Amino acid sequence: MLLHYLGTSTLFLGLCTARIGDVCRAPQGSGTCKSESSCTTGIHFITSPSNRFNTQGFTVIDACPNDPVGVKCCIQASCKDNSGQCLDKSRVSCDGGSWKANLCPGGNNVQCCQRTSAPKPPAPKPADNPFIVYLRRVHSLAVQYGGDRPANQLVMEWLRHEDYNGLEWKALIGGVDDDFIDRVKKAGVAPIATFKDPGYGLDVKVSHLGACMNGVYLKGPASGTDTNRADVTGWGGDWMTFYGEWRRDSDDQPKGGKYCVDHMCNVRDDTTFKMRDLVEDADCYNVAMRLRANPALNIADEMERVLAGGYKTRMKNFVEGRFKNPANAQAVAKSMLLPGNDVIVNTGRIKLVQQFGGFFVKLPLWLSDADMDDLTKGFADRLFGIVREEAAK
Repeated sequence: MLLHYLGTSTLFLGLCTARIGDVCRAPQGSGTCKSESSCTTGIHFITSPSNRFNTQGFTVIDACPNDPVGVKCCIQASCKDNSGQCLDKSRVSCDGGSWKANLCPGGNNVQCCQRTSAPKPPAPKPADNPFIVYLRRVHSLAVQYGGDRPANQLVMEWLRHEDYNGLEWKALIGGVDDDFIDRVKKAGVAPIATFKDPGYGLDVKVSHLGACMNGVYLKGPASGTDTNRADVTGWGGDWMTFYGEWRRDSDDQPKGGKYCVDHMCNVRDDTTFKMRDLVEDADCYNVAMRLRANPALNIADEMERVLAGGYKTRMKNFVEGRFKNPANAQAVAKSMLLPGNDVIVNTGRIKLVQQFGGFFVKLPLWLSDADMDDLTKGFADRLFGIVREEAAK
């Protein structure tokens, strides 16, 4: 009996207050009772000056008295001269146009939005990004899995396991935890191959991002102008293959510095060190270094931070963090190309250079000092030029 009474009372209350959608009238004009948020954040799309589709408006109070808090009279009115739409300037922006006063009813906050083009749709929140959701799922599985490897490291291993877990990679930074890989697969998680970068609009290769991140996370940065295996997993490996491409094309462009300026880290240039590669190298370095510095951080949160706006300074953070200044960058680039004490890196360098430059390619060790200086200066100039371009956006 009590349940019947409560159900009937609730229904009666709903019938008395549910007036959303009813016509409302105010001194400023006629409208519809709507939630305030749906009125001011609707759609205003223009296909031509005479063809407008609009669900945006401005609200007035006390015209929908029977409705719950937050429901107000939403008035959709054209400006007096039909040049635009009357909107609440304090709540919305006039994307694709400009405001003009004295053409609308209501207070000073209601002005005419005169648009000449459709506003851009709002960007999805990073938290809604499928890649971030995916990372959170894998990280949760890593926490549940336990073991002697940190959860962030296990996520990186999952990201790289399909493309970067061969014999060379196992020799370079070690293999992945195969039991964890099986655990993720059994949980029904399918690998994501790419996601859209909000900065350059490029498709980021997830496996390369994960492999590079894994290398930096495990090996850390080299000191001074030295290089190490962490570099090879990211920018260093790209730099080696790019050297091979330059030597392959050296008959057409004998100057390495000019070749860097023309072809390195460009959005549309299809080299082995294009802008997409640099984006992956930068993000992997920046995120891995933060995770190394603070093990309590979560890889999903850090990537969400990048996509939410961190990408706007990614190049500055990476280039200045790893290379410091142009002179140091030139020395580091040279170190990456010349033989050192690590047999694995030395062997890999020769293999990569020959893979893209040909078996009889001139190895970096055989370059003249002048040619090496010109090449590495081009490397440094290009990187710091990209930092300046980023700051100018």
